[in-house]
Amino acid sequence: MSERLAGKRAIVTGGSTGIGEELVRRFVAEGARVVFCARSEPESPAVHEEALFLRCDVTRPEQVDRFVEEAVGHLGGLDILVNNAGGATGFSQWPEQPDAEWGGTLDLNLGGTLHCCRAAWPHLEQSPAASIVMISSLSAAMAIGRSQLEAMGGAQPPASYQASKAAIDGLMVHLAGRGGQCGIRVNSVRPGRILTDKMRTIFGGDEEQALFWNHYRDLQILSRHGRAEDVAHAVVFLASDESSFITGQVLKVDGGAIAHL
Repeated sequence: MSERLAGKRAIVTGGSTGIGEELVRRFVAEGARVVFCARSEPESPAVHEEALFLRCDVTRPEQVDRFVEEAVGHLGGLDILVNNAGGATGFSQWPEQPDAEWGGTLDLNLGGTLHCCRAAWPHLEQSPAASIVMISSLSAAMAIGRSQLEAMGGAQPPASYQASKAAIDGLMVHLAGRGGQCGIRVNSVRPGRILTDKMRTIFGGDEEQALFWNHYRDLQILSRHGRAEDVAHAVVFLASDESSFITGQVLKVDGGAIAHL
């Protein structure tokens, strides 16, 4: 690796599995010192050797405040915050989705991102080159019609997930405006359909025949799966000094899906 993040001090949320685990591994490889959190222990023991893990539920503001203070104390400051923690608390489809599922998903995705940004902000103001990277989703901009829903066997993101990811991009723009006053850059990475281990479990592991790929290959321009490392490449760029004149932007890592639509 080129150590593009040499000397940087970073927090990554939701870093125990999937894209988050890859982000932690890549940040360490690029020279950053990393503290990451999740609600559950990392699945890979090697992650513990690369970075400091602290348990935290990002939907709980008091836990987030403690986590950020402990992380900053360990790192001696903060330069990068990656808001990766997120998901869906249920997959009930419109208009049957219960209020509890709706609220739970917004609390996790949008609320968790807000809590982390707010807790980290005073520390990032002290950095000479601060960067916040939000992890959004193709779902923020891609409509889910009946044909897509049927093609995926009903396993499409619910309204709450789409709304929360679109709101994250909106929060990003607002914070980019505020961050310009103190040198904090704020951007979003919008992954498309990324074949993580979780996706393999849901849709099957055969990369050529899995339901996941049989559907999404027709929505993308590039004819391959998206991978966690594809997202990590984009996040490293936005976290590094190479993007020092970029803020308020959404970087799509979706194999050309939005362009194809």
